[in-house]
Amino acid sequence: MAQVGGAVRHRPPRLEVRVPLTRSADISFGLVIRKPRRRRRKRSAFRRWTSTFVLAGCCVIAGVIPIWTVIAAPELERVGAMLLAKPQPPLVARTSAATVDRAVVIARGAPVTSVRKDPPGLQLHAVVSGETLLSIAARYEITPQTLAYNNGIKDTAELRSGQSLVIPPIDAAIHVVRDGDTLSGIAASFGADPDTVRTVNSVAFEPADVTTGRVILVPVPEGLYPGFRLVVSDAPRVFAPRIRWPTQGIVTQLFGGAHTGIDIAALYGSAVVASDSGTVTWVGWRGSGGLAVCVLVDWGLEVCDYHLSATQVELGERVVAGQRIASVGSTGVSTGPHVHWEARTNGVLVDPMTYAPEGTSVVRVGGATGSP
Repeated sequence: MAQVGGAVRHRPPRLEVRVPLTRSADISFGLVIRKPRRRRRKRSAFRRWTSTFVLAGCCVIAGVIPIWTVIAAPELERVGAMLLAKPQPPLVARTSAATVDRAVVIARGAPVTSVRKDPPGLQLHAVVSGETLLSIAARYEITPQTLAYNNGIKDTAELRSGQSLVIPPIDAAIHVVRDGDTLSGIAASFGADPDTVRTVNSVAFEPADVTTGRVILVPVPEGLYPGFRLVVSDAPRVFAPRIRWPTQGIVTQLFGGAHTGIDIAALYGSAVVASDSGTVTWVGWRGSGGLAVCVLVDWGLEVCDYHLSATQVELGERVVAGQRIASVGSTGVSTGPHVHWEARTNGVLVDPMTYAPEGTSVVRVGGATGSP
């Protein structure tokens, strides 16, 4: 502490560190702590205005920034996600940045698995000695026309022992699909219903299920194939079911002696029908019998109707039981309109009454033929 001019001045504190060097000499280090002197500096007007503007700007920023942050929060969140998210390569290139909503299919019930039935298959048959086209057809319960049509046979005499035959399960045409074929076109070529063809062949999708090379079965009831004619040359084996009358009338003469058939008197122009389903083996004039039609039924009996006025069938045509094949007339040697009805088994004349339906019509033996 020192006194200068009446004023007492305090000395600043001093810190001294001595390190002995020798017995008679030391090394000392001293540190004096003083307060800094305050010097007043004059501030210029420019600096004062600058400080004022900076302070005002900070106040404005401090008040505006929180409000702007609240307003722009969604946009800042999107920008932050874009800046901070790790970019990944897109799996699929997008043509539009807009999000496209996908349609959602909601099932009304539990899914059900449907198993589609397999279409009917074909069989192979090897012909053995003694078999005929008609006997094979009867064995598989199809018409002789179906068997012949699908195996390229036009005459029953063409069948040979050892020959392989393709057998469809029903009366149907076997058709192999070619390029450009449609199910409707295939059905139309046989006069069949397209829906029936689809059902028989289990066709669910077209053209996916109607591919080139696939075998299609076209149902043809009664074997009535358009334009197909079968010639029956061999002698079939016969059993004896019942057949129907060729026309409605009165039996005026029975089989026996010199009379080779049964005479049925009927009105001129009345319908003459097929006694059973079979193949037409004769159409035309036949001696004293006049205009005639003969049908070989599927199980082997041949039935002929004579003295007709007109015919409605062709040789080799397929007919069904009850189908009209001719009209009653009086051609040839005849005393009036009637039908001379004959039946043959293996080419031998037999009594048609053997096969006539039970409960025969009125019989007037010895009556005038053609006078019902």
